[in-house]
Amino acid sequence: MKPSRLARLGAGCLATCLAAGALAADLPNERQTIAKLDPDATHRVYLADLTLSHIADNRLHVIDGQRMRYLSAMSTGFAGQVALSPDRRELYVATTYYPRLYRGQRSDVVEVYGTDDLVFRHEIEIPPKHAQAMNIRATLAPSADGRWLLVQNATPASSVSVVDLQGRKLASEVPTPGCWGVIPWPEQPNRFSTVCGDGTLATIELDDAGQARPRSAPVAFFDADTDPVFIHYERSGNTLYFVSYGGQVHQLQLKPEGVQVQPVWSLLSAAEQKARWRPGGMQLFAIDPERQRLFVGMHAKAVDGSHKNPAQQIWVFDLERQARVARWPGHNAVSMVFSPAATPRLFVLDGAGNHLLALDPRSTSAQRSTTLGRLDAVGETPIYLEVQ
Repeated sequence: MKPSRLARLGAGCLATCLAAGALAADLPNERQTIAKLDPDATHRVYLADLTLSHIADNRLHVIDGQRMRYLSAMSTGFAGQVALSPDRRELYVATTYYPRLYRGQRSDVVEVYGTDDLVFRHEIEIPPKHAQAMNIRATLAPSADGRWLLVQNATPASSVSVVDLQGRKLASEVPTPGCWGVIPWPEQPNRFSTVCGDGTLATIELDDAGQARPRSAPVAFFDADTDPVFIHYERSGNTLYFVSYGGQVHQLQLKPEGVQVQPVWSLLSAAEQKARWRPGGMQLFAIDPERQRLFVGMHAKAVDGSHKNPAQQIWVFDLERQARVARWPGHNAVSMVFSPAATPRLFVLDGAGNHLLALDPRSTSAQRSTTLGRLDAVGETPIYLEVQ
């Protein structure tokens, strides 16, 4: 009697499984290891991803921006905010965890990672108030000397948690009613400023224990009713730069004696005003401090609410002359960051497809930029760039 088709199949499967088992038995046991990153971190990019479809588990994508290679992904919890230490040796994540992902007893911490291997070092408990917001530079920042970490809070009342990074503890909580963001001073590490809704910049000074001293009067620098500023800021030396919705550039010098407001100037000519060219995006401008160049994403036919639109063009300005020197294609830029090195790069996030582009910031063409590299479709809802 011939064996049935089912019996033949069973015998064949048994022979295959036995052969596979014999092969597997000869393979060595696999050992899990952690590889250190290339010590040359030139143009390493950290791309914060809000992952809106599962916001309880954000991501931070780590990219080799020199070779445009994907290196790693890290979990940053619920609306995690990220920042690098001044020496770029540590990565800070201020985030929230819930035992049931979206519910349960809230726990807020600052997590500290090494940038050489991205391995968790330790955590510091902070009040359960950290701002669960889109990633921006002004929500988390270390002091210039690396002693303090400033965490923006929202309950929705605004305050700042001052974390002692050396003592690994909370030093204080500073109320900042009506103001938003933390902007550390470069040469006075115990000072930080915050932008207020009445058009002023308030400055807080800390004592050696991290407690706030009596503050000086805030300094007015923009009209919040007619032309508010974007909360994104850049700094070149001791000068802070803000850009307004209407295309005005505000410069503030941070001096030991206080804040000095510089004359305002415009990105726009009369014709460009009429065509309703306006700045737009999230991390919408960047500065090359050595060559004093400002790069800003711009879009035409702006309307109320288009201030987050991707760039149709990237305009390049000479800051010393306060004059435009180039108009480049916009690459749908929503965020950008300047990366200094012997051969610097301008990293641009294309918000239409989550593509990361490396542009030559020293291109001499007035009409087009030079693309040095590209990495396609990074992450889900990325928004913020930082460089090592």
